[in-house]
Amino acid sequence: MSRVRNFVLICVTVCCLAIATGVLAQKPQLPPPDYFPLPIAAVWKYKTTSDAGTNTEFTQTVLKTESQPDGTLLYLTQISSNSPQQTPIQTWYSKPPGWVMMHKMSYYLTEGSFQPVRPFLKNPLVPGTTWDWKGTGIVGEDISETSKVIALEDVVVPAGKYQAMKVITNVNQTGSPVTKTYWYANHVGLVKSVTDSNGVQATSQLVSYTFP
Repeated sequence: MSRVRNFVLICVTVCCLAIATGVLAQKPQLPPPDYFPLPIAAVWKYKTTSDAGTNTEFTQTVLKTESQPDGTLLYLTQISSNSPQQTPIQTWYSKPPGWVMMHKMSYYLTEGSFQPVRPFLKNPLVPGTTWDWKGTGIVGEDISETSKVIALEDVVVPAGKYQAMKVITNVNQTGSPVTKTYWYANHVGLVKSVTDSNGVQATSQLVSYTFP
């Protein structure tokens, strides 16, 4: 009888393990962190408020991807403002493992590349991470910048409440210092930014976003 009992216990254990393994196998895998998603046809809408109280609305759209001869895949984005005086700004990014890189920009009939390619953002973002870049902009101007990931913070914007990673970037472009503070939410992207140039601030907040 004891042999039969042991055999039954072993069978029950094996069945339980098989069921547990099946449940684990069926559990959906979470996508890897991505603080700068760029799906084609995605649209983010923002509202910018200046210190003077001026409001501007703008939309960022991912237009398409472009394959380069070296195999690099570039994502073309466009920022359009509700102001008729503002020309759309186009930016080309790539997303090699661990990074978002900014390659070139086009606005006001001027198009140029960053030399060398500009490391725009670590991805995923980890508190305490730092990086810097020094080079030339699209018209050959000298630019240097340092960036640091600060911490995960709760951010409330018109689009809702998010846990977003705070990043501070100090930029010096042709001798003019600018501090840019960004908040990025995982699988959403930029939800808020504050630009401080010589004590003059402008704040942009996410109003809505749609992914295809």
